[in-house]
Amino acid sequence: MIPIIGIASCGFTEEKQFVSQPYIHAVENSGGFPVILPCTSPTPDPLSLQFCSGFLFCGGNDITPALMNEDPSPENGDTDWQTDSFHIKLMKTVLASGKPVLAICRGMQVLNIAMGGSIYQDASLYPRAHIGHMQRSRKRSDISHKVIFKKPSMLYNIFGNYAFTNSFHHQYIKRCAPHLTPSGHTSDQVIEALEADNHPFMIGVQWHPECMYDTSPEMRNLFAHFIQAAAKQV
Repeated sequence: MIPIIGIASCGFTEEKQFVSQPYIHAVENSGGFPVILPCTSPTPDPLSLQFCSGFLFCGGNDITPALMNEDPSPENGDTDWQTDSFHIKLMKTVLASGKPVLAICRGMQVLNIAMGGSIYQDASLYPRAHIGHMQRSRKRSDISHKVIFKKPSMLYNIFGNYAFTNSFHHQYIKRCAPHLTPSGHTSDQVIEALEADNHPFMIGVQWHPECMYDTSPEMRNLFAHFIQAAAKQV
């Protein structure tokens, strides 16, 4: 059977909820069946999510600082309390299921916050010199910088020593949550990937592999591993 992948809604545009097409494309072409999980109240309980074999959390806007018990930085971007609180609650529910999770860009930050970690609200708060992490290329599939992977890790097994990635974020991981380990970083030591030591398949990446799916065999391999892990839950 084809594994069903629950993709958390990216958020709202006017009165519509949406998921960007590249996420759907990557899941479908990797052998999964994508199903959009809309922002609802209350959050779905574990029983109502049993039909999913894996979960994908997408990129998006900044996370509401109040949900991290913080005041907003002047450089904090657009936020949406409804989407943010839903994503954090959904992530906690999903993690308890033990099913595979792939968290992309903002999704990786949601993962870290849901498990008890923290983020820098803006690059200006990062306490050392850093490279540009918000690329302005014509295509989102263009590469921006190198990510170096830690050995041993799942991402090292998938990519090897490093990969060239795209980059569209101004918020960085600050304190890793318990059980989350950095498995990838850039030359400025910004954390670009997280993995869990208490979960069979939980990967967070700070770049956008879905946008590189058609141009990068390595990014297709990442999605293939995710779908293969989800297929074991069918």
